[in-house]
Amino acid sequence: MKYFLLLLQACCFWCASLAVNAQTPTLEELRAVGLPLVEVTTVDGEEPTCEYVSPPEGCIGSGITNATKVPGRLRIYDNGGYIYDSGDYEKGVSGMTIKIRGNSSAYEPKKPFKVKLQKKADLLCRGDAAYKDKDWLLLKDEWFVRGGKVLHMMIGTETARCCGMPWQPEARFVNLMVNGDYRGVYMLCESVKRNENCRLDVGNTGYIVEHDPYWWNEAVYFSTTRHEKKYTFKYPDEEDVMEEQIDYIRGVIDQMEEALWTGDYPSLVDVDSWATWLMAHDILGTCDAAGSNIFLTKYDDTPDSKVMMGPLWDFDTIMENENKWATIHDNFDYYFHYLLSMAPDKGVALREAYRLQWENVGQYVPDQMVAFLRDFAASDEAVALQTSNIWDLVRWGYDTWFEPGETPSSINDMVQKAIDWFTERKTWMDEHVPAMTTGIHTLSSPSASSSSTLSNDSSPFTIYDLTGRPVSPCHRGVIISEGKAYISK
Repeated sequence: MKYFLLLLQACCFWCASLAVNAQTPTLEELRAVGLPLVEVTTVDGEEPTCEYVSPPEGCIGSGITNATKVPGRLRIYDNGGYIYDSGDYEKGVSGMTIKIRGNSSAYEPKKPFKVKLQKKADLLCRGDAAYKDKDWLLLKDEWFVRGGKVLHMMIGTETARCCGMPWQPEARFVNLMVNGDYRGVYMLCESVKRNENCRLDVGNTGYIVEHDPYWWNEAVYFSTTRHEKKYTFKYPDEEDVMEEQIDYIRGVIDQMEEALWTGDYPSLVDVDSWATWLMAHDILGTCDAAGSNIFLTKYDDTPDSKVMMGPLWDFDTIMENENKWATIHDNFDYYFHYLLSMAPDKGVALREAYRLQWENVGQYVPDQMVAFLRDFAASDEAVALQTSNIWDLVRWGYDTWFEPGETPSSINDMVQKAIDWFTERKTWMDEHVPAMTTGIHTLSSPSASSSSTLSNDSSPFTIYDLTGRPVSPCHRGVIISEGKAYISK
């Protein structure tokens, strides 16, 4: 009951904040600001809806179900005219459907969306038919924006690309209107799916699976034997996957887990992709280690096809583990902890691949990112994003969360913070990679709340968000610990 009362109080505060500063930009201002404007018009003005579900006992996370697919039309306005128009909705012919996506992020007033076109197109308008696809995402910054995280996805995906990940989703900043109502700044983004031309290059008999703490909210999943990790399907689609396919990929991951235990994993795992994935997170200093957004791919169902690490995803907590490895580097939520900390003799292949990737590629990434960020800061896009981000704050009432005299982080502030991060991170990585790759490895990631508002890093208490779900110690926003609400910055 006490959590419900706290949630009710927070909701009342939220509603009050939305009543203030209701000013929003005009259509003319949105078209002129310099970011593409995505205009969604649904049939009869219908809004996408969903139902909220809590996890079963012993599971984590809060999810959604029964997300309605609302038909309509999508247009993109840029540079003085429309550069894309889906046309009115006609099933299988034109138009699109839009639905709410996500898990806990869907609980917030500003929703993330998934768009499914009826006819393939490249919504990023790159001028190459190979990029055409039906599935697209409209992703948003995390709701607690005092820290200024609107650039995180751009920074995270670019870092991963520089590190040498085979594919990272392309995205760009846009403003979004739904049925004439301004919804704020979003990232129009490719989804993680099979598309051999432009996304994950997986064959017809291949697999894309996700290590997924929200498995309990999916119709199809499997559990591994040794470590009891839960995986869900990105390819084949869950409505298409057959029982023998589930048995096959479960067997593959079971073999992989056994091989990680014995040290024989190089015969089954693409070690270079694992090392690159981990190195990218270490450069980014990712705090989150809940185990979600870890994608494994297998090109086909032949023995020659090894298990590869898929793209990096979800960058809410990057640039937070100062003077520490990425949390998943030495956390029990995935296999890296065992290979790097608990089994130094069996982790040799991964550590050696990591060392080579750092020497050949990784050590240059921080400087590349500094140059990238400086170019971005000088761009017209950054100027347009600065104005649009303020509009977004006002639209959702976030501007009322600031103390008197406190101002939101500007885009230039965010860029400078990231430049400082990469500059300092290069020095830290240069010092610590040699020790890690020789097997001298100590646990360094925070094991409890790093919130400046909570008492200390050794707090044994479970932390909850306002929905009552347990959350990572890195969670930002309103949190509940020992029955009290705090602001975690």
